[in-house]
Amino acid sequence: MSDNLSWVEIDSKALSHNLNEFRSVIDSKVLLMPVVKSNAYGHGIVEISRELSQAGADYLGVVNGDEALHIRSKSIATPILVLSYYSKDQIKDLIQQSVDLVVYDIETAKEISKIASNSNIHAKVHVKVDTGTSRLGVLLDDAKDFIELCSDLSMIEIAGVFTHFADSENSDWTFTNEQIVKFRDLLFALQRMKIKIPLPHAACSAATLAAAETHFGMVRIGISLYGLWSSEESMEIIKKKYPDLDLKPVLTWKAKIIQIKNIQKGSHVGYGCTYKAKKNLKIAVLPIGYNEGYNRLLSNKGTILVKGKKCPIIGNICMNLCMVDITSVPDVKVGDEVIIIGKKGKNKITAEMIAEDTNTINYEVVTRINSYIPRIIV
Repeated sequence: MSDNLSWVEIDSKALSHNLNEFRSVIDSKVLLMPVVKSNAYGHGIVEISRELSQAGADYLGVVNGDEALHIRSKSIATPILVLSYYSKDQIKDLIQQSVDLVVYDIETAKEISKIASNSNIHAKVHVKVDTGTSRLGVLLDDAKDFIELCSDLSMIEIAGVFTHFADSENSDWTFTNEQIVKFRDLLFALQRMKIKIPLPHAACSAATLAAAETHFGMVRIGISLYGLWSSEESMEIIKKKYPDLDLKPVLTWKAKIIQIKNIQKGSHVGYGCTYKAKKNLKIAVLPIGYNEGYNRLLSNKGTILVKGKKCPIIGNICMNLCMVDITSVPDVKVGDEVIIIGKKGKNKITAEMIAEDTNTINYEVVTRINSYIPRIIV
């Protein structure tokens, strides 16, 4: 039992299993980049990065310079790519720590070249190209000229060129196929220009499993590494293609009961008096609320596993507390563990179930678990 009042357990065997499932569907020459951005999708960036490094991940993908430097400060030596942004003040530290940097504007590329030259260290960059997501990236029409300019800058090595799919989680791949063609045409054009790109990459979790033509030199696996499907449509397509593929949820979120009380019929529970007891109840108070990442939209709707039985949340979820009706569960004591996300016996509460109840996606459910809550490898 943990000494914490709320904690997240990370199943290292499930994580390793999922990594190997992805290895089984890609060519041995294709590199594998687990994405550990946003606190490893809520799973714990340091803990997950350490496990993946030991498991032989080729790269780690992070969102910004802060995450990259944080991982390096923990003596994790696996190659890292910053996928989205970093500050000018971080460039020197990042290249000294052998972190690959995304570029999508020429001023930043020139600044990297200047700092790398002054430091006498070659900087590795990956050019991000916008083939249709209309997010970060050099516009496709400008990409060839941009990459040519970058290739002429001193002390810069173009280690990769990459793009990101906007719609690969859906069953209709019309738009995704257009993006694949655009990206492939760009790579052919660069080849004709005698510009060597060691690592072209495009595939996310869904694309990696759905189509080998998206693999190029490296795949970037995110949500599905953690045993969560990016969408129902994607899961159905991939299950047909790989019927034996099995992704295991990596995360279990637990807490301890901090108070138990008996309340009388007619009593109100929580802010706004949104719940009124229709009979005498036994309730448990838990040390989690919307600050901890338990969505307030689960008020009077969510369930918690208490001794393996689903028990309803009653009343509005508070900033740091919530209340659960445990009347139907015998022998519950203060200090007993309950499960917020996870499985016990035949019952389970998944990120997908919470996402459905709160009209969001499983990504948000796990990523929103407050980073101050300890992540414990089990």
